[in-house]
Amino acid sequence: MFKFLSRFVDETEYFLSTVTVASCLPGRIRCYSSLIKRNDENASRIKTYFSKYSEINRLTVNKVTGSVLIEYDIEKLSKNKELKKLEQLLKDKFKK
Repeated sequence: MFKFLSRFVDETEYFLSTVTVASCLPGRIRCYSSLIKRNDENASRIKTYFSKYSEINRLTVNKVTGSVLIEYDIEKLSKNKELKKLEQLLKDKFKK
């Protein structure tokens, strides 16, 4: 996702450390990240990262607010270990 960081830290963990989950419904998660706010490059990276997954039905990134809305197929996602783990991490952040 953020290749420049891979030499120092796990990219996913770093991104998740900047995320606040605002809403978490089955098949739909909205979160905010300071890495995306007013940053075209990082917003583009997020879009590119998620575009490779057919389980993601729609991804909306708002670089003005730093919002990311992920809409996905629950059944398809459950078969993808990487996305299932990411979904669980985001759900855990929502509960806190």
